[in-house]
Amino acid sequence: MSDVISKIWKTDDGKKRSFKDLKLSLEKIENEFRLLQVLNETIINQKDESPEMDRALRDSYLIHFRRIYNFFYSKDSDGNTIKAEDFFETGDKWKSKRFKETKITKEIEKLANEVILSYSYGDDAIIRGIRKEDFKDAVDEISKSFQLFIELNLPVEIPEETIQESDSQEEKPARGKEEKVTEKEYGGNTISYKTTLLENENLEVQVLHANKNVRKLIDNHKEDPKYFSDNIEKFEDHQQVARKWLAEVVKDNKTYFEENRVIFVMK
Repeated sequence: MSDVISKIWKTDDGKKRSFKDLKLSLEKIENEFRLLQVLNETIINQKDESPEMDRALRDSYLIHFRRIYNFFYSKDSDGNTIKAEDFFETGDKWKSKRFKETKITKEIEKLANEVILSYSYGDDAIIRGIRKEDFKDAVDEISKSFQLFIELNLPVEIPEETIQESDSQEEKPARGKEEKVTEKEYGGNTISYKTTLLENENLEVQVLHANKNVRKLIDNHKEDPKYFSDNIEKFEDHQQVARKWLAEVVKDNKTYFEENRVIFVMK
């Protein structure tokens, strides 16, 4: 699963998209693209040259190619259709970065549209007449947009009114010092940890205690914060104060640990 999605924001038409909705949508697109790749490879390497099997594979390819094409280029879509631009704060952000449609992708999409919407005279011959290399070239071209989409980081601010709609109900840590908000402290009279939500929406956890074993444990797993949310029961009722308060930090900020968006700072 890509880590592209990490926030909640509004689309151009004002609809709110939650982390959960977009995460599920991205998984659908990734699965759809993998299916298109499998169909492409099967067409290229098929040994069963029966007309029925060949036509079935080509029809399936065209259906799934059109879905991916529409996702990137917003053709024939409505409010219930997943679009690449939904993952950005404005549709223009994606449109300004995506690769332009190439001749081969336009041709394959046009054929897919004709085949899916209706049968017309001679369409079977047209479909059977497409070179296998053209199918491959179309997938190669649209793969560029797919990879770009996955790699792009989305610098989106969370609208204040949507913060409460987060999938997680844990208490949010204080935002960064630039907002002059006190950082949250853990440890009672003897502070063990401080947390700050950074501008990039990562969570900074300052480790302030001197317990060598716990500091070593954190240092060993600082690149994999999810370890702590997966093993929280090991810390919750521990006699060591440093471990007990670590459990409180993890519980209050579970989403950040599960998504590996935690930065440990050893003080």
